[in-house]
Amino acid sequence: MARRILLQPGQIWTPQDPSLPARRVRDLPRGRLSYTEISPSCPAGSTPTGQAGHLVTPRLFREWIRAYGATLAGNDGEKASPSAELAKKIVTLRSACGMSQSGLATALGLSRSAVAALETGRSSARIHIPRLAELFHVPVELFLSGMTEQTFPMDLSMDEHDLIDLYRRLPVALKISVQKYVERQTRQAEEAD
Repeated sequence: MARRILLQPGQIWTPQDPSLPARRVRDLPRGRLSYTEISPSCPAGSTPTGQAGHLVTPRLFREWIRAYGATLAGNDGEKASPSAELAKKIVTLRSACGMSQSGLATALGLSRSAVAALETGRSSARIHIPRLAELFHVPVELFLSGMTEQTFPMDLSMDEHDLIDLYRRLPVALKISVQKYVERQTRQAEEAD
């Protein structure tokens, strides 16, 4: 059985042939994968200015990885997609609790393969967050931000204060959607600069 390749923004894949360009995953918008090529003559991790991005299916990108023996050369430091971050948290918590995928599947009322899909980011775990928090005895916020509620002083404009207040009123599933939207918009704005 072929190993599953989890693709995330910021990953840099380098083919076995050093004369071929590496590929940097930029984003995973709506079932597609956006990437740029990094010329072998460029310094490590840099991308030539003005180089156009490419848009393919994740399946096609995985086929390129296998066909050219590409390996994950690193990550340029960008945060992983929210679904990939959430998947990592589920795996870590399940392992820390000594629970098998089958055990978690039973607790959630899912099949073992459905849990495997949650843990690889192939399936959305949003609707399961409250139950996962209860099972692992952690606050729901851990799945949203990675940290529990912490207070610290911060100067906010009225707009920022209103946005935070509205965000806090949302149910968990919608908070994740808002985070994904803001991350996409931020990434697009940074790419436009």
